[in-house]
Amino acid sequence: MTQHQKNLKNIVGTFAIEGMTISKATRSNLDRIGSGQASWQEVVDGLCLKYARK
Repeated sequence: MTQHQKNLKNIVGTFAIEGMTISKATRSNLDRIGSGQASWQEVVDGLCLKYARK
């Protein structure tokens, strides 16, 4: 298991302890950032475009 996978597992676990869930899309975005497939800025920009259209 890579470090970013461990970090993602910890984030999901922390949310679960607090009674919250993380959507598949959020988990996917966190995985993309952690694996280097996308920067946090690219993810934020994509979300801004997605929600600006609605």
